[in-house]
Amino acid sequence: MATPSKQAHYDDLVIRAARDVFAEQGFAAPMSEVAKRAGVGVASIYRRYPSKGELIEQVRMAASQLLLDEAERALAEEPDAWSALVRFMRRSLREGSGIGTVLPPMDPQHVYSQEFRDLRERAAKAIEELVAAAKQAGVLREDVDWTDIVMLFKHLNPRLPTTEHRRAELRSRYLGLVLEGLRPGGPELTGPAPDRAEWQTLCDNFATS
Repeated sequence: MATPSKQAHYDDLVIRAARDVFAEQGFAAPMSEVAKRAGVGVASIYRRYPSKGELIEQVRMAASQLLLDEAERALAEEPDAWSALVRFMRRSLREGSGIGTVLPPMDPQHVYSQEFRDLRERAAKAIEELVAAAKQAGVLREDVDWTDIVMLFKHLNPRLPTTEHRRAELRSRYLGLVLEGLRPGGPELTGPAPDRAEWQTLCDNFATS
């Protein structure tokens, strides 16, 4: 039986490989490609993750955990609310972060664990706190909601036929433009931000991580 540290290392290898393969090839990519990228056997992946849906869930959980960690660290370590929001967005979209992974919509046939749903909710609340702090400090326009920030991650990361390094460069480039639009004083936005229920539906069906 693998020790906890070895199991964690194995999980990290497989989840990173799956993230990269699905980003490049989509959900139809075979598990054999994930195994090849991770340097492990296909059978060992299926022993750990009996279905592709379960592996996808773990990739999504890793992304949610990163969002939660980045939001909490930004709130705790940055000197002001704008710096915290900018740091959170930049680090979440940086190369190799996992948030840049392009994934298929949530599979309605897969029963997602309560752990996954709880983690995603905690990440959402941390982002909501970041946005509320920035608005309270007067550095973020009042008509921007936390759901807008999550949706921006989606729009800043279209599926592109290039490397993760180049995708990350493009995410950073266009994030720079977007950040200017988040400042107070810009033109009025048309239409309301997604509410929590709409955000949930959109995230479940939008073909990105």
